Formats: sequence, structure tokens, C-alpha cells
Amino acid sequence: MSTTAISSREGEEVRQPRSRDLSMDYLRTTLTLMVLGHHSSLAYTTFAHFSVDKTTHAIQMTAPVVDVSRWAFFDYAENFNDVFFMVLMFFVSGLFVYPALKRHGTLEFIRDRFLRLGVPFAVTVTLVMPVAYYAMWQLTGMDTGYWNFYKILAARGFAVGPPWFVWLLLFFDVILALAVLPARRWLPGMGRWMEKLRDHPAAAFAALFFLSACAYIPLLARFGFGTWVNLVTSPFSFQVSRVALYALWFVLGFAVGIPGLDAGLPARGGALARRWKLWLLVCFAAYNALIFVPKLGGDWAHVQPLFWVASCVASCFGFLAMFRGMEIHARAWMHSLSRSAYVMYLVHYVYVLWLQRLVLNRPIHASLKFLFVFLATVLLSWLTAQMLLRIPKLKTIL
Repeated sequence: MSTTAISSREGEEVRQPRSRDLSMDYLRTTLTLMVLGHHSSLAYTTFAHFSVDKTTHAIQMTAPVVDVSRWAFFDYAENFNDVFFMVLMFFVSGLFVYPALKRHGTLEFIRDRFLRLGVPFAVTVTLVMPVAYYAMWQLTGMDTGYWNFYKILAARGFAVGPPWFVWLLLFFDVILALAVLPARRWLPGMGRWMEKLRDHPAAAFAALFFLSACAYIPLLARFGFGTWVNLVTSPFSFQVSRVALYALWFVLGFAVGIPGLDAGLPARGGALARRWKLWLLVCFAAYNALIFVPKLGGDWAHVQPLFWVASCVASCFGFLAMFRGMEIHARAWMHSLSRSAYVMYLVHYVYVLWLQRLVLNRPIHASLKFLFVFLATVLLSWLTAQMLLRIPKLKTIL
């Protein structure tokens, strides 16, 4: 792939592929760092709980490691991430499906997705995640050694953990690639319709709010918030209440990607990007409405799911607008994180759980524990990525 040199503020050249967009790479990297921060904070929320029930499938709790040090602010910050960041991850992933299908064809695209997503998923779930969850298992009082724990985990079905996103993205990729085969002649028309959203972000917001509510609220009412099930068998687990919402935003990303990033809703010169500060304000206003308005009681509590959907859509629009609208300068360190983001996502949970174990129940404020766990996780995950990406065969996959 050909590259172009981008001057960074550090005075050095950063090599960027011409076919990649700096703003979307940095948005994806920021979302990955938010995932690391999210998991680093879960041990210190006030709602965190730990279960030692022997019938539990590895873990059915808010976090595998739960500390006595808590801070209510983490409830607020963690929930902000939780409302939207995986939805936006599916949207960003969907943006590049159409260009890849057009460039490689359906069969080659599917083969590439299995190589890039399926193989790392299988390796991570069977080799990496057990090491992470062993940090939890030692706290249950049932520990008889790692090998016995591994056999118990394998017999019950490997716990998926954060890589659930990888297998579900692969599933969406394959289904969508096959579904559009008979509809290819209509895709240019869909692209032209997407171009109309360039100057109408408010209308797009209203439509996405309605569609997201239809995708999310019925499943939430039927299955509840925290229900996870398997597609056929473990470790192909997913959160039931959100799966249709993820699919909706993935397909939306695919549709928006048909005319290209600069021709539709995320266009740099479009209304969304031009008013990125306003949309960022809407993002935080909607989230605070979700947190505080239902506490007024009465009928407000009954419409909390609508506030949740509004916050989700507003945050997706706000972050997309910010990264497309603000001036972004290439930085060597951010480019390195961007190149390493996928590997960091795959391996970070090992470092999160064992670092949380390291400071577990020590008389240190929760904020300091979080800061230590998060920064050390970022550093160790990045170093791991750097080592793995130096292996030529792995570099082509990761």
C-alpha cells in the first residue's frame, strides 16, 4: 500500500497510508482507549459486586476483580462510556465494509475477515482470556492451580470477555457481505440518499433516535439490561438487549461509507462537522439528562430508556462530529497507538485484571488505583502490540 508523509508537530514525519483517514483512525484509537479506561474503572464503581457461586459460568458479575475502594464518580464516568462507545465502534467498523467489498469482492472479503477477526478471536479466547480470568479465580477460594482452572473453563465453555466485539463484528461482516450480493445494483442509490444527510444532521439524529429506540427498547423490556446469551454455544456470547442496536449502527456505517466519508453525514465540510462544538454540547447535555432527570421520580423514571437512547445517539454524533470537524495534526505517538489499537484491545484485559489484583484492597484512594491500572495497562498493552507486530506473519493479520 502506498503511503504519504504527514508532518507532525513533533517535527518528524509520520507515514500514513493514503487510503486511511487520520480522523477515523484517531477516533477508533480513542474508543479503544476508552474501552481500556472502562475496564480499568469497573473494580472501583459503587455498584461493583463479586460472586463466588460455583454454578456461575466463570463470571456473572459486574467485574472479575472488585475492590473495597470505591468512588461514585466512576459510576458517572463508566456509564458515559457504556451508553455509546461500542455502538460507535460498530458504526466505525461498518464505514469501511463497502470499500473493502468493492476492492476485494465478497469471497475475498469474507476470507480476509475470518483471517483478521476469526483467528485472533479464537487465539485470544482460548489462550489470553483464561490468563486474565485466573486473577479472578484465585479470589474464589476454589483455586487448585491454573491447569485445573483451565480445564473447568474449557468444560463449561470459554468465557468470551471483551473479545465478544470481535466475533460479533465478524458475524455482522459475513451476514452483510452475503446480504448485499443480490442488492448491489441498488447500492449506488443508497449512497446518493446518504449524501443528502451531509447538510441535515438534525434530521439524521431524529431518524436514528427513532430507529435506535425501535431496536433497543423492545429487547430491553423483554430480556432486561444485563442478560447475555450464546449464539449456539459459548464463547459466542452477546448482550441481548443491545444486539439489534449494534446491528443497526453497523448497517448505518456501511450505508454512510458507500459514497465515502467526505460525501455524506461525516463530511468535513458538512453541517455535522462544522458545528462539532454544538454536537459535543448536545452529547453531554443528553447524558446528564439521562443521569439526573429520572431521579426526579414520577413519570420521568418510566421514560429512562428513551433518555438512554437519546444519550447514545447524541454521544455518537458528538464524537463523530468532533473528530471530523476539529483540526487534527498527525502525531507519532498517536499513530503508534492507532497501529497498535487492535492488539491492545485483544490483550488488555490480562493487564487490567492482574494490575487490579496487585493493588486489591490496599489503603489507596480509588482514583489513584484507577490511574495506575489504566496507565500501566495502556503501556503494557502497547508494548505487547509492538512485539507482536514485529513478527511478519502476525503483522499481516493484526
